Amino acid sequence: MKRPALRSNDVFDVVRFRQRTRAEREAAWLAERGKGVGGSDMSTILGLNKYQTPYSLWLEKTGRSEHEDISGRWPVIKGNVLEGELRRWFSRRHPEISLTNGTDMSLISLAHPFLRASLDGVIWSEDRGFGVLECKTASAYRAADWHADDGSLKAPDYYMAQVTHYLAVTGWKYGCFVADIGESEPVEVWFERDEDDIKTVVDAAEAFWEFIQRDEPPELTGTDVDELYPQDDGDIELIDSDLFKEMSATYLRLSNQLASLKAQKEKVGQDLKVFIGEHKGLKSGRWQATYTTTHYKESVRKAFDARRLHVSEIKEKNNG
Repeated sequence: MKRPALRSNDVFDVVRFRQRTRAEREAAWLAERGKGVGGSDMSTILGLNKYQTPYSLWLEKTGRSEHEDISGRWPVIKGNVLEGELRRWFSRRHPEISLTNGTDMSLISLAHPFLRASLDGVIWSEDRGFGVLECKTASAYRAADWHADDGSLKAPDYYMAQVTHYLAVTGWKYGCFVADIGESEPVEVWFERDEDDIKTVVDAAEAFWEFIQRDEPPELTGTDVDELYPQDDGDIELIDSDLFKEMSATYLRLSNQLASLKAQKEKVGQDLKVFIGEHKGLKSGRWQATYTTTHYKESVRKAFDARRLHVSEIKEKNNG
């Protein structure tokens, strides 16, 4: 069965960029992106992006600062070059799935017009309909983000925020990451629509967009303070604030507790490893501890095996 054309419908509008040159198309895409919240904004809005804060994103969206041009950085150049190859790799691997390039269009939610989606690819299968394809290229130090504690593949939370946004805009049910994470072949991580996650993303995007409409900045973070005031003024100001006293006391108490708990956890973990020894794990009553061997494929370093300690409580099954 031939894949139906992707057109505007009762869920989203399709805006296509048909400018003559690539630079003109990119400029049109950037202008459209500035009119709302895109998928790549969601990790920042949800506090999952360690490179940007909601306040700095608000500065960009309100025109108080310019969007940083990172197109010349090597990771971005590499990602742009590999994006097409990742799409082709996926098509070879899944001849039963139709795949089209989604980078020449923007999808605008009708229910929430400030939500805009720019997709790396649009997939379609006869049994599941349309879905999202997202291409990623991980740097060496972030490749570990694609693995769970047991070594299995998983998508990082900061990227899941992005594709959840895309599912919110489109109404589609599923999608797939195809990613170069430094292994011998790209990897696939499939994902499904989760209505709780959809609501979290939409609510957060809506709250952020209201800050923009009111021209009111979101709450500052410590990182924002570092940017705004890189140098102290040399004065220690005397204030009378119960809140300040409480926050200072709490910070010191938690710092001391954290240091103590970290040392205690490390000691117990070492003792458990000795207890388990050569075994895969031990179980007693409702407690189980495993110290399993995980094989890591060759990437920036040679392939290796490593053991990971995991402790869990065994929940009683309800047979009723």
